Amino acid sequence: MAPFAGMLCAAALGLLSARFLHRATPGAVIALSAVACAAGWYDAVADGRVLYGTVTDFHIFFPVGRFSVSDWLTFLWSAAGVGCLAAWWGAAVSLRRTAGLRRLSRRYTTADAVLEGWRSAGRKYGEVTVVFEDRAGVRHEVPAVVERSALRRDVLAVYDADHPGDPALTRVAVPHRKLLRLS
Repeated sequence: MAPFAGMLCAAALGLLSARFLHRATPGAVIALSAVACAAGWYDAVADGRVLYGTVTDFHIFFPVGRFSVSDWLTFLWSAAGVGCLAAWWGAAVSLRRTAGLRRLSRRYTTADAVLEGWRSAGRKYGEVTVVFEDRAGVRHEVPAVVERSALRRDVLAVYDADHPGDPALTRVAVPHRKLLRLS
C-alpha cells in the first residue's frame, strides 16, 4: 500500500504547490517522488530486508519485469535528475513569463496594462502595443512582443521607472491566475 499512498501524496503535493511553483511543479514532484522512493529502498537495505542484488517483483500498476534493487535505484536517481532538469526549465519559463526577476528589482515598476492590436510574429508570438499609465499618471504606448496566450489574460507592464516609454526596458508580465478570487 505504501506506493499507492506515496502516489496520492505526490499528487496532493503537486496540486497544492502548483500555485507557487508554476511550471516547475511537474519536475519538482517527479524529483521529490523519485528521491523519496530511493530513500525507501536505502532504508530497506539498511534494515536488512533486501540486498542491493536482490531481484524484486516490485511494480505499481503492471508488472514491468524483475529488477534488482540497484537497478531500481539507478532508475530512480535518473528520474530524479530528469525531474530536476524539468523543474529548472519550468522555473526559467515561469520567471520569464511573469517577469519575476525584473519585478523584484527596485529599478522596475509594474502597472496594469492593456494589449492593443495583434500582428503575428510566429506561431506563438505576436507584436502588440502595451498601453499603461506610469505612477505619475502619464499614459504610455509601447510596442512589445508577447505570447498569444497573453491576449486573453490580465497583464502587467514591467517598466523602468526612469524611462517608462522605452521599449527596450519594458516587458509584459503574465501573472499566474489566482485560484480563488474574493473580489
